[in-house]
Amino acid sequence: MIDELLRENVLGSEIITWDHLRGGTSSAVAKIQCEDGKTYVVKGNEANLIYWEATFLRFYKDSALLPRLVYDAKDYLVYTFMKGDTLGARSEKAKMLQDLTVGLINEYKPIMRGWGWHEKFTWHKFLQQEIMGAEAIIGKHLPNEDAVLVRKVVKDQPRERLYFLHGDCGVHNFLFQDGQLCGVIDPLHLFGPPMYDLIFAFCSSPDSLDEKTLQDALLFFNGEIPGELYGSVLIGLYIRIARCLLHHPEDLAAYLEAWTYWKALYYSLNLQLKCNGN
Repeated sequence: MIDELLRENVLGSEIITWDHLRGGTSSAVAKIQCEDGKTYVVKGNEANLIYWEATFLRFYKDSALLPRLVYDAKDYLVYTFMKGDTLGARSEKAKMLQDLTVGLINEYKPIMRGWGWHEKFTWHKFLQQEIMGAEAIIGKHLPNEDAVLVRKVVKDQPRERLYFLHGDCGVHNFLFQDGQLCGVIDPLHLFGPPMYDLIFAFCSSPDSLDEKTLQDALLFFNGEIPGELYGSVLIGLYIRIARCLLHHPEDLAAYLEAWTYWKALYYSLNLQLKCNGN
């Protein structure tokens, strides 16, 4: 990688330091500093993942929350280093979601025909696959009627226009500096409604999983808010509970409490709609 970067004069300056950073499941990541004082991140991964990450960064090159893509090859890419820490102190969730919405999610653009993925799989099928996988992990942590409920919610989801999403838009991929959201890293390609990324971010940590926190963020959201908002949150929470069991079991109690809370909101709204004859 170093040889190619120097040969192609990608960085415009000699590399003086190369420090490995913590990568993801399959990625290798390093921070490099050059003689001219500029700092970059080099990330190696599977070719398909590198292609889509580079495509995402190129597609949203004007977003202030995303690093700037400098170079991409078959199995690695280079982007500008963004100061911040995924484990650092962060603002209240409502403020974090507002900044995420204004800085990235409102910039999402609809995908074009011929991109392939959405021609083979519908958004409904994607959600069904996610729920099936989550159900296998959750098992008896939730009663069977909850699995039946979330399957029904997925079935009732309206057909929506697809946008190019981050796809893994959670606090584990957010950079914070001085307590404020300053960057979003490690996109996975996903085509779906922008609301999915906002709810994913909302559910990605066990704090402040209440209606007001989400509604405060939605005040800044320019996209279409689904009529079945509570159902959409149930889908996000169900998927998150499964990931919590795999990666952060210590958070399970908080997520189960949030599940009971949002399920009650969902049933209350549906009862109200029935009483009103809708």
